[in-house]
Amino acid sequence: MTHTYLVPYDASDYAKKALAWAIENAKRLEANIRVINVQPSFHTAHAKTLFTKQDIEEYQTQLFNEATQGVQALLDKAGVPATLEMGVGDPKEVIVELVKASRQTDSPIDLIIMGSRGTSPFFSGILGSVSYAIINAGICPVMIIPQEKE
Repeated sequence: MTHTYLVPYDASDYAKKALAWAIENAKRLEANIRVINVQPSFHTAHAKTLFTKQDIEEYQTQLFNEATQGVQALLDKAGVPATLEMGVGDPKEVIVELVKASRQTDSPIDLIIMGSRGTSPFFSGILGSVSYAIINAGICPVMIIPQEKE
């Protein structure tokens, strides 16, 4: 059975480190990689008043393209089976739903590999809020690539 890794990606140094780890291990274990970048939904009263749905979608796509610039080339160069996807909404909810939906496919997500930002006041220096929420969701194993201490 082929394994599938999910790598949430936001262009941060931590996400880049997690993606590099995923690529290296996917090569070794012949695993698939799904990279997801989650954009905000912009479903607010002001956004709906000032912008059309098309404007918002174009802006989300622009942000996605900026955040993932060079990722597809990196995946292609690595030669591992991989997809690059855009999600829209709350990152925690999008990731959980993506993993749940993958269970109904031939390639369920076996492992989430993500970087730790350490920006939450409760977990400063250990986990970011998205990392913490994904671990607590208990949907599948999660590997946190730690930030480097200076």
